[in-house]
Amino acid sequence: MHANVSVRQAELPTDPTKQRTRAAGIAIAAATIISTIFVAMDRSGGGTNPLEILQGIAGLLVLKEVVHGVAIASVCGYAFGYSTLARRLGLHQPLVLAGLCAYLLGCVAMIGATILDGFVTPHIAVAAITGSPEVVSFAYRLIYFIGTVLNDLAKLGWVLQAAGTLAWSVALLHKSGFNRAIGVIGFVSSGLVVALIAASDTNMTMTSLLSVLFAQLMWNLAAATLLMRDPNRVAQSANLQRHALAS
Repeated sequence: MHANVSVRQAELPTDPTKQRTRAAGIAIAAATIISTIFVAMDRSGGGTNPLEILQGIAGLLVLKEVVHGVAIASVCGYAFGYSTLARRLGLHQPLVLAGLCAYLLGCVAMIGATILDGFVTPHIAVAAITGSPEVVSFAYRLIYFIGTVLNDLAKLGWVLQAAGTLAWSVALLHKSGFNRAIGVIGFVSSGLVVALIAASDTNMTMTSLLSVLFAQLMWNLAAATLLMRDPNRVAQSANLQRHALAS
């Protein structure tokens, strides 16, 4: 009877505030894989003069909307997943909370850049291609400057997300075993993202964009794996092992 009670006590979660985080891990993994595939499908329209360039952008309207709509949904998935990670690490820790604030601000910046690139720019092109030469010239210059703004927003978003990743990685490095290994991956990933952005031109090429996404991919999949591990089950296993040794 005493042994059964002890086993039941060992099966209880050591921390009842910890919730299962598998859904958050799946959200991050799915967002990473799907967004990478769709971003790789994106392309520019080409052209040698303002009208041809606007016509090329207008011809990609549906593709742009689909690709960037998926990107916005992915950013929302990341926001959900990493908010859950921050809660699991402990929002009472200033470093973890600061990382969450930085990451969510980065998500806002990324959504702003995505809206400009995927919706505002092609809609301007569609509206301008049937206009006068003055309208075409104005729309071309406007899209050029919007491109500069969206590049800056995207870079800001990536840097802020890297700052959040770094903060959580430091918290994970203070743990042991699997958690520490994930912290190392996050530390490397955030450093690569910042280095790639610092080395890129004002207007990032598709190669630079995909390089940043690949650097983020390492951390995203590692964090997803961490979240899909049930913390209560791990604690239960440790308790059962200690109980078996004590017996």
